This record gives sequence, structure tokens and C-alpha cells, in this order.
Amino acid sequence: MNIIAIKRISAGLSVIALLSLILLIIPSGSSSKDDKTFRIASFIFSSRETLADTEKGYLEALRKRGYIDGKNIRITRYNAENDMPTANTIAKEIVTRDYDIVLTASTPALQVMANANKEGKLIHVFGAVTDPFASGVGLSRGNPPIQPPHLTGAGTFQPVKKLLIIAKQMNPGLKSLGVVWCRSETCSEACVNIARPVCDSLGIKLIEATVDNTTAVLEAAQSIVARGVDAIWIGGDNVVEMSIAMVIKAADAGGIPVFTNNVDHVKIGTFFSLGANYVDVGKTIGNIAADILEGKKPSEIPVENVVPEKLVVNEALIGKFSKNWKVNN
Repeated sequence: MNIIAIKRISAGLSVIALLSLILLIIPSGSSSKDDKTFRIASFIFSSRETLADTEKGYLEALRKRGYIDGKNIRITRYNAENDMPTANTIAKEIVTRDYDIVLTASTPALQVMANANKEGKLIHVFGAVTDPFASGVGLSRGNPPIQPPHLTGAGTFQPVKKLLIIAKQMNPGLKSLGVVWCRSETCSEACVNIARPVCDSLGIKLIEATVDNTTAVLEAAQSIVARGVDAIWIGGDNVVEMSIAMVIKAADAGGIPVFTNNVDHVKIGTFFSLGANYVDVGKTIGNIAADILEGKKPSEIPVENVVPEKLVVNEALIGKFSKNWKVNN
């Protein structure tokens, strides 16, 4: 009887050993896109086509990589509607929720999210940001590898210099240029800082008017038109771009064109615009997010400048302004 018991125990131990061997063979860390449902927050600062395009791009890229909303990812979308207190509230809420990753579009969204997420409770991927290194979120222009371990993304510095050169080519007699910009926007300040020396080199006097909010944009634009500028330029500026129609209204009253670094503005009434294709910018962000969901660390992804350029001319306005403005086909 004791011999039988021993045999039974030995058989049991053999089964346990076999099961243990099988468990060792199966990789404990193996996973697929269907093993887990990732929770993603999408946070844009305002209802602007540029930011909507960025969001569209990163959602499209995620789908192409196999991440389908409602299947293996759950996406919650947030929009601050150009209100900073609301943006701060949203950022704090996102941090307290159980998200795996947050995707932000715009400089203000990057800044408030980074501030709320200083402890790195979740991974943060940003896009549609003119100059992330000047945004005060822990990135180093002089030493790019320095970045918070939970933060990465892509900058999109508008081609300010190239646009101003094109404007001068279109109108060699361009002598004075107005710009309205928001003093609290680091992205706008970065563009103006580029424009000043470029304008000097092209023999253009840059006349500036600063604003603090959207309600001041029309008056600021009217003030520079009254100073006799030949045209108005708007760089990357979340506040002013929300009221771009007011800039165009003031310019129309003065019989001068507006050109910008946002190609979406041509539909509203700018003469021409040179900027990034933000759907493509968004795709870059979505692919970065997919890489991270598949195991890559944010610190392994350097922050680079991504500007898929696009030039658009409003053909309906050709010939409307001074004959000095010529468009080459």
C-alpha cells in the first residue's frame, strides 16, 4: 500500500513538472494587440481645423497599425475650446483617470498636460507644437536626449523664413508687414523671433501688435492697417488663429492681403499660405504612439521637427490687390 502511494505521488509530481516546463516554454511577457484594451486620451486645445486634422491623422495612423477604437483601444476625446482654465481642469482629470497614454495637439495642450503630469503617471505624446523646446516642459534644444522619461512627440516649426521669402518674390516692392500675435503664446513668439531678422534682411519693416485674447484681435489688426502696411502675416498662434476672420476683415477694409503659415486659412480668405499638412503631422504622432504601445520607451524616441510643407494660393484673390503682387504658375 505504501508502494502504491509512492507511485501515485511520483506520477503527480511528474505532471506538475511537465506543467511547469510548459509554463517556462510559453513567454510570460508575450502579448498581441488583442490581449489588452489600451485606454487613450486625445486632448486638443480648441476647435480649429489644424488641430482637428492632427487628431484625424493620429487616429488614422493608429487604425493602420491595428489599433481599433472599441476593439483593442478605447479613446476618450477632450477639447478645451480655447479656454485655459478648462484646459487645466481637463489635464488634471486625465492624470487621475486610468489612461495608458495621452495624445495632445497644440502648444497650450502640451504645456498644461505636461504640468499636470510632472510625476509621469502616464505616457504623453504631443504634436502640432511649433517649438517644443521653448515650451518649458523639460526638453533641451542644446542636448536633445534630455527629456522626461514619459514624454515625447514631434515639433512642427512653421516655415516662417521661407514664407517671407515667397512674399517678397511675389511682391518685390513689399516694404512693410504687419503681424498680430499673442504675447502669452510661446509658439507665436518663436515665429516672430524668426521673422524679425528675416524681414530686416529682406528690407521689410515688421510692424507688430500684441494681444492677450481673441476679443482684441480685430482692433489690433485695424491698428496696423491704419499704419499703412503692405500686407499682414500671421504665424503659428492659437489665439490669433481663432480670430483669423477678424484679421482678414481688417485687411480687406485696407485693401491689403493676408498671408499665413496655416494652409487652412486660404479657405477663409487669406491670399496664400505656406505651412504643414497637419494630417501628416498627426500620422507621425500616431505612429509614435503605436510604437510605444508595442513596447518602445518614450525616452527612446527623440523629439524631431516634422514639417510636411504645403503651399496654397487663393486663386479667387489673384488680381484683387495691388498689381505689385504677382503669382507665378
